[in-house]
Amino acid sequence: MSWLRHWKVVLALVALFAFGAATGTVITLKVVKRVIEGRTNPERMSQSLLQEYQRRLRLTPEQADKIRPILQRTGREMWELRTEMAGRTFQVIRASHEEIAAELTPEQREEFARLNREMRERLRLQGPPGPKGLPPMKGPGVFSAPAPKGEPKRLKEGDK
Repeated sequence: MSWLRHWKVVLALVALFAFGAATGTVITLKVVKRVIEGRTNPERMSQSLLQEYQRRLRLTPEQADKIRPILQRTGREMWELRTEMAGRTFQVIRASHEEIAAELTPEQREEFARLNREMRERLRLQGPPGPKGLPPMKGPGVFSAPAPKGEPKRLKEGDK
């Protein structure tokens, strides 16, 4: 029990460890957020690519001026594709939830709705939708589980 004599040292080491862990967590979250924003922002993505091309390919100013609008257009097109895909993904999830809800008892549907609200909240906490993150959702929530009304909508092969 000699460590009891040195409780101040032990306490200081524990506090130092906790402070280091907290600091590391905050710094990591900021770095990860910056990386994700850089990859999801079309303007930053095109700027970053142009810088890389200039560095690696030693582009002339004239070449950079011609390549810049190409990269900007590509970034916008990629963003549009991502937006389309996100909307389609939400439709598929919504349709599956309607089918699942049709198989559940009223009590299970209530719990299913609660579960989906929790999932929505977790997604919301991951970051705001829009220019810096996922495209905004349109219509009811992705994880909503409305009471079934008639036959669930099934997507046919080839539907968009």
